[in-house]
Amino acid sequence: MEDNRFPSIDARVRAIGEALDSAFREGPDWVSYHALNAECLYVTPSARRWVGDTDLVGRPFSSWPMCEEDRNSWMRAWLAVITGRAAERVVWRPACADGRPWMETVLMPDDFRAELVGVMAWHRDVTEEKEREAALEVSIHKLQLAYGLARSGYWELDVATRRLTWSQEVYDIWETDPERFGATYDAFLETVLPEDRPLVEQAVSRAMRTHSYEMEYRIRTARGQIRFVRSVGRYLELRGGRGVLFGSVQDVTAQKESELALAASRELLAQSDKLAAVGQLAAGIAHEIRNPLTALRGFIDLMYQRARSHNRRYLEIMRGEVSRMEAIVSELLRLARPERPRFQLVDLVDLVQEVVAFMGAQALLHSVEIQYEPLVACVMVQGDANQLKQVFINLMRNGIEAMERGGVLRVRVFEEGGQARVQIVDQGSGMPPEALARLGEPFFTTKEQGTGLGVMVSQRMVADHGGDLRIESEVGRGTTVTVVLPAVQAADATV
Repeated sequence: MEDNRFPSIDARVRAIGEALDSAFREGPDWVSYHALNAECLYVTPSARRWVGDTDLVGRPFSSWPMCEEDRNSWMRAWLAVITGRAAERVVWRPACADGRPWMETVLMPDDFRAELVGVMAWHRDVTEEKEREAALEVSIHKLQLAYGLARSGYWELDVATRRLTWSQEVYDIWETDPERFGATYDAFLETVLPEDRPLVEQAVSRAMRTHSYEMEYRIRTARGQIRFVRSVGRYLELRGGRGVLFGSVQDVTAQKESELALAASRELLAQSDKLAAVGQLAAGIAHEIRNPLTALRGFIDLMYQRARSHNRRYLEIMRGEVSRMEAIVSELLRLARPERPRFQLVDLVDLVQEVVAFMGAQALLHSVEIQYEPLVACVMVQGDANQLKQVFINLMRNGIEAMERGGVLRVRVFEEGGQARVQIVDQGSGMPPEALARLGEPFFTTKEQGTGLGVMVSQRMVADHGGDLRIESEVGRGTTVTVVLPAVQAADATV
């Protein structure tokens, strides 16, 4: 049903007046309502305390009694509200009030039926706050000395001019001197590491609303050193509306390095505990399952020999599933009792070709096309062919299963910088950075039916071959896995 409560702006003003008159008849605040041409249409009775008997209704704010610089501030805030349809704040002093108090006005757009019909202005006496700010401004220079005694640097940012003032302690942390530093906010941002720069800018913007600033970030000093710093500050609007963000900064590099080293040690310890648990679990599972599997396979083979032809296909399925269970047990046994690789010369081009052919059936089941692209005719490595096959089977299987709606799995073999590389690129959903960082942890997996053991086993096997397993992923773009192995040159291969 259409809302007919406010058929005209006059009716809306009357409704607003009736709601606010009793609430603001006496009190510390007052409210005014303005048309889009800035004409004042309504003022609460409590305004008399600050403007006296001056009648503000019917007059635009440009003719209200105030200082000329305050009138300019009002104009800027008004235009921002009208064009941006967002609340704005202005601090000013009514000229006709006793004692010239400071007023803070918040201008808020009044939207009615999705259209801007007017502007509501909420006025508050902030004289005490301004006096406290003035006293605080006087004490800022004393704070600089205190920061120096505390081995912290003092800084001050003029928001309007973006000029940045540093104490000598800050220059020492940044390993530069005033003559070489641009003394601007932009010059400071250039010293912040790119990945931390957006966080610093967000913190500064947030400080202008919350009036507080606190964060840790990394910088690159003039000598190329990376340091962790912690900065704490406050935002104030001083006399004349001048906005200043000031505070202290401290070098916390040693503390952060200690924390990171401790966290890394704890992570390694936890990883070792997990690996030990995996080994014990693998040995127990293999011991308990292998004997029943052997009996099952024997009876299935016996039944297969005696079965009629139309029943054999069911037994073949059962035999295949038992074989898959035996493969899982064998993988667990490799975790419990890792086998030393038996090195020999292996042509990666031929070996990967065999794996691609082997994985073709599984790829078809998932509507995935494997595109094999050997960029060299031959690239030799010293390795265990069976272990390398297992690595590439694990990685291709992961890529195929990552593409739930099908797609193309690209497999490339090439040589670069004396290293053999096998690159597997899928078109799956990709992984966020936090999941990517945990790949290789036992029992961590992004698949519903996964165990998290495949990547861990593959990483260990590649490391045993003196190589490296690199994984890159982006959400919505897929994952790229690259196996890097030392290549054997032709002259070495003939020895």
